[in-house]
Amino acid sequence: MKIQSTALGLLKAPLRIPFKTALRTVTELEEITVQLVDNDGFVGWGSVVPTPAITGDTQECIRADLTAILALLRRAQIEDVWNWKSILPEGQTFSRSAQCAIDVALHDIAARKANQPLWKWLGGYHWIVMNTNMTISVDTPAVMAQRALEAARAGFKSLKVKVGLNAELDKSRVLAIRNAIGEKISLRLDANQGWTEAEASALIPWFAEMCGPIDFIEQPVRADALAAMSRLTRHSPIPIVADESAMTLEQAKKVLQEGAAHALSIKLIKAGGVAEARAILDLAFAEKIPCLMSCMFEVGAGLQAAAHLASMHPAVHWVDLDSAEFLSQLPYQGGVKFTGPEIRCSDGPGLDVNLSGSLSRIAVL
Repeated sequence: MKIQSTALGLLKAPLRIPFKTALRTVTELEEITVQLVDNDGFVGWGSVVPTPAITGDTQECIRADLTAILALLRRAQIEDVWNWKSILPEGQTFSRSAQCAIDVALHDIAARKANQPLWKWLGGYHWIVMNTNMTISVDTPAVMAQRALEAARAGFKSLKVKVGLNAELDKSRVLAIRNAIGEKISLRLDANQGWTEAEASALIPWFAEMCGPIDFIEQPVRADALAAMSRLTRHSPIPIVADESAMTLEQAKKVLQEGAAHALSIKLIKAGGVAEARAILDLAFAEKIPCLMSCMFEVGAGLQAAAHLASMHPAVHWVDLDSAEFLSQLPYQGGVKFTGPEIRCSDGPGLDVNLSGSLSRIAVL
């Protein structure tokens, strides 16, 4: 594959409601897009949302890295999209966010050239309808309960509840949600590293007794606190999911070796693209570890690729790809269909999405 031209763009759209976690608050979508065109005219799209609070990658850093990588791509011959990173200079580091956008775009082109949807090109055998949870952002107990009730009325059968800003208040938040929606809808709690080990040890059994059913607790303590994660995993009545502790394949291996989680959360941006995320899923499947396919609040090509990967991989037990629900309408055409809790991947080639409307914002390279 020879890349003939490249471009950068920016998707921007206001959110219907703010997205709040223990680490950040988002009020507007701002997603950097990448367009690659090969010498046969096939177009591939990639995208990435800067999340410096989680990955450390700022928008300025990502744009600079993308500009440098795109220059390398235009001079290179890509023989294998799974190993395209071999063109990167030794000793020079690039953000995983930038690498993710390039990786998704190259996989998009490869699948389009094969005239297959990405899920099929990745090895999937059949088309499925997936169900995502709906995320309930951190807020007052009353506001969170109301938003949970609205999500339940919209057909969501599971809710991912953001906690971690105040351990005692988290009890009131989750209990208010459970009282509002009843017991038929499962909860998934995500602390985003917000609790201490002592707080997590006290809270988790309380949640299990008072607020069930609960599918899992995601990243209860700091990402680097693997010993604490291991202790919590051994004693928790609710499955513990590693997220920020298992961003890369090597980190995922370490988490599993130390028994620091019952399950893994996979995000393309933190992994660095489809190839690395697929490798983590393959590892988890081999170790009989269930996975959550999640996102970093992107809605463009990155979210599309995550949905395609989730739809074909047997390690994916839960889906958390709900960021499109926070927009009044998607700022592009085609691609995966998000209808409330239902996610339907396209049968069109590649990602079957067109993000060209974003390219007017940043000059073609």
